Amino acid sequence: MILRFKTVFCFALLGLTCLVFPNASKADSFEWTYQGTLPDLPNGILNFGSGKLTTVDGVISGLSGTLNGVAIAGLLPPGAFAGNDNLLLLPASPLYVTLGGFSFADSTGMQFNIYASIGTECSCGPSGCVCAPYNLYGLVNGNGLDSDLGNFTLTPNIATPEPTAMAMLLTAVLGFGLFLAWKRFRNIVKLNLSRLGPSA
Repeated sequence: MILRFKTVFCFALLGLTCLVFPNASKADSFEWTYQGTLPDLPNGILNFGSGKLTTVDGVISGLSGTLNGVAIAGLLPPGAFAGNDNLLLLPASPLYVTLGGFSFADSTGMQFNIYASIGTECSCGPSGCVCAPYNLYGLVNGNGLDSDLGNFTLTPNIATPEPTAMAMLLTAVLGFGLFLAWKRFRNIVKLNLSRLGPSA
């Protein structure tokens, strides 16, 4: 009985290890939205967009969706536009992206960058100035005319086990099942031999 418990525990631990350590990377998926609230120029537009964003170990690895009704073609590599580093900060500290932000191109070839805009805003009157910190997101495009400040939101998608993890777990469970079947068969053979008694 103790041997059987140890065997079951060992294979359960193996299966759990396969799930927890399928590989060295950790991938996450999010739904994102951006809505401009304050244009940089008096006649500037307010950008809007949404889609899916994926990360591997905190680095944005993929981006899809639309911006201003135009399909996003793909993520740009770090350093490609507006000093982007493509880092995602979770939890937000204080915002989800850095001052470099992440950059992408739409299907027309226009490049965009969503970044953290962190600073202090002051208003002055007869009695002096009052300053308050602000944390906003900004968006700038390649022509520099349609930049604005706004809100960027992330909603995590439900994590699903990676195929490699499921394959490893299936192999462990199958091996465990075969081991139990072989052990049961061996016990039945021993029982039948003991019933037959010693051969003459």
